[in-house]
Amino acid sequence: EANIMAEQQRGEALAAFMSITGAETTSAMQFLELTNWQLDEAVNLFMESGGQAFNGGSGGSGSAGPPPPAPAAGGYGFGDSDVRAPDPSKRQRLVGATFDALPLRRIHDHANRTRDLSTLFQPPVEIMYQGTYADARMHAKNEGKWLLVNIQDDIVFASHMLNRDTWADDVVQNLVASGFVFWQNYWASEHGKKFCTLYQIAREKLPLVVIIDPRTGEIVQRWEGFLEPQDMTEKLSDFCCTFTMDPPATSSAPEPERTIDDASEDDQLAAAIAASLQNGHDESDADETKMEESDEEEDDMEEDEEEEVFEALEPEPADGTPGVTRVQVRAPDGSRLTRRFLKTDPMAKLWLFVKEQVPEARSRPFELRTAFPPAAIEYSESASLAEKRLENANLMVKWL
Repeated sequence: EANIMAEQQRGEALAAFMSITGAETTSAMQFLELTNWQLDEAVNLFMESGGQAFNGGSGGSGSAGPPPPAPAAGGYGFGDSDVRAPDPSKRQRLVGATFDALPLRRIHDHANRTRDLSTLFQPPVEIMYQGTYADARMHAKNEGKWLLVNIQDDIVFASHMLNRDTWADDVVQNLVASGFVFWQNYWASEHGKKFCTLYQIAREKLPLVVIIDPRTGEIVQRWEGFLEPQDMTEKLSDFCCTFTMDPPATSSAPEPERTIDDASEDDQLAAAIAASLQNGHDESDADETKMEESDEEEDDMEEDEEEEVFEALEPEPADGTPGVTRVQVRAPDGSRLTRRFLKTDPMAKLWLFVKEQVPEARSRPFELRTAFPPAAIEYSESASLAEKRLENANLMVKWL
């Protein structure tokens, strides 16, 4: 069984090597065997050698010529009935001419290169939490952040691609650092296996990225396989816009109703006075109703004025115009609203754009929130988009 597992791992390493380098099977086998099946060292050696395989051949540096013709019978001094004694056995390794052209020092120097494979595919240690999963979860809970977990498999190339392309991206790193505690581990490690066992994650599903609520340990979001930096940014931004770590509101127990018999003398006197004044209140109800109707008419007039403002909102500037930026807003129904603005435009135009596209926002209070860091935007009618650093912003509408 161990041999079967070893053969399977070698097959996966071979497939990963060929995927990384584009080498043929024979060449890939040679590099892997030369480095004792260490994938990173084999790829480094491949890069150092320019992708030249160590082809088998004659031991000399020149090309091998045809074998000499067999001597005639008796040419070696033996009679027809004599048999030539066998040559002593030798163990030699056939190395082709390509190997002689490759200095040995280059094979050893590849490990000392600063930009070798281990650096290219190294984990994002600058944003990673160092510790156990339990410690990472406790830290996220104390920080009021979501726990972002990435479990990788060293022999699956998609794991290396996540490190090289996605986690190394500046936008992704800023987003992760501002809204998450990031914990990464490999399936083969003790911590990785414990995590996969705890959440019943099969190795075939790796690499895996999950978001965990540190308060409950529940997986609230999950993605499998490789994600491009743009896709990861969009998914994490949407998550931050949709979910918050705000503690749930605690509802207090309703106070028991009090009867007139339970009240004190002062309370009973106050109740009697209130009852005597009720008639006066009834008379004023009509006046209040008239005032409310008047207020409603004023509100209707204000809404009509807002409609006029929406119609007066000038067309968006053309793409490529100097000083233009694009702002994307995620509506409450999940749709995305995108518009170009001038960086010098006041924030009021952005709010009017939201009201224009989301009719409910004209009568319902709302706020705009940034995805990272997750925070509400302080409204200022005169401040420009550039002053509020809203160039190329990805925002969301949240009802108040």
